[in-house]
Amino acid sequence: MPIVLGLAISHSPTLYRDRSRWAETYARLRREVPQPNRAQTETPETLDDYERRVQAGFAALRDRLAEAKTDAVVILSSDKGRVFSPTQTPQIDVYVGDEIWGATHDPAIGETPADGQRVTLACHTDVSAWLADELTEEGFDVSINRFFKPLGAPEDGAGHALTDPARTLVPADVPIVPMFINAHRRPAVSGHRMPPLGQALARVLGERDERVALLASGGLSGDPQGYLAGWVDESLDAWVLSRLRRGRAAQLGSIWDLDSDTVRGATAEIRNWIAVGAAMESLGAKANVVDYIRFHHATVGTAFAYWQP
Repeated sequence: MPIVLGLAISHSPTLYRDRSRWAETYARLRREVPQPNRAQTETPETLDDYERRVQAGFAALRDRLAEAKTDAVVILSSDKGRVFSPTQTPQIDVYVGDEIWGATHDPAIGETPADGQRVTLACHTDVSAWLADELTEEGFDVSINRFFKPLGAPEDGAGHALTDPARTLVPADVPIVPMFINAHRRPAVSGHRMPPLGQALARVLGERDERVALLASGGLSGDPQGYLAGWVDESLDAWVLSRLRRGRAAQLGSIWDLDSDTVRGATAEIRNWIAVGAAMESLGAKANVVDYIRFHHATVGTAFAYWQP
C-alpha cells in the first residue's frame, strides 16, 4: 500500500515546554549571542499567541494521523551526538529493534534527570527491516542498528527530535520506525541525496501491506546554542516552504552546496523535510503548510506541514 500521509514539524525544546518556561528556555538556547532587533517584537502578548498557534499546529497534525489510521510511522530525524559517537556517525541509519528509548529532560536548557522521565517507544520491526534491506537494494549505503545502545549519551538515549514528536503526535498504539539522517556531523550527507532517498522510500514502502506515514522532524532555519543562536532566516524558510507547496522538493538539494554558518544547526535538518517532500511528491501530493512562525524564542523558524496523497 502506498504511503498514506506525510508530516513535517520543526523542533525546539521551546515547543515542548510550558509557556511559563519560554523565557528561561530562550535564554539557555541563545546563550550570549546578540539578538536581532526583530526578537524584541516577541512581547508576552505575542508569545501567548504563538503558544496558541503551536498547539493548533500540533492538533492539526494529530488529526491527520488519526484520520490516516496508520500501522507505522517512519520518523526521519538527525542525531546530535546522543545515539552515535564521534567515532562513527552513519550518513543514513535505520533502527530495526523492538523498541527505542530516550530521556525527556534536556541538559541543554538546564534540566536534570529529576526533571524528566524515560520514554520507551515501540518499533515496527517488519517495516524497519524491509526498509533497511530495500533501501540497500536501491543503492543507498544504509547502516542498521539491531540493538539500541546509545554511544554518544548512554544515560539519555535517543534525541528529542525523535522522542518529542513521537510522544506528542503519534498514537500510543502505533509503532514507529526510527530513521537517522546525518545533518550535523561533517561531512553530512549531501542535500542532493535527499530527493532520491525520498523517492526510494515511496517505492519500497509502497510494496508493503501496512499503512505507513512519514514524519520529518527538525529545522527550519536556526542555530540553537550555536554561533547564530536566536537568528531566524525567514526568507530561507519562505523559499523552502514555497518549494514544498509547489511540489518542487528537488530544488532544495542545493542549500548546502555552499558551506556556511547559516546552513548549519537546525537549518541542516531541512534535509528531512526534503526527503519526505520528495516521497510524497512521487505520490502526487504537495505540502499543506498549517502555519509558520518566525519564532526567535524557539531559535528556529517553526512550521507544521502535511501531505495527503
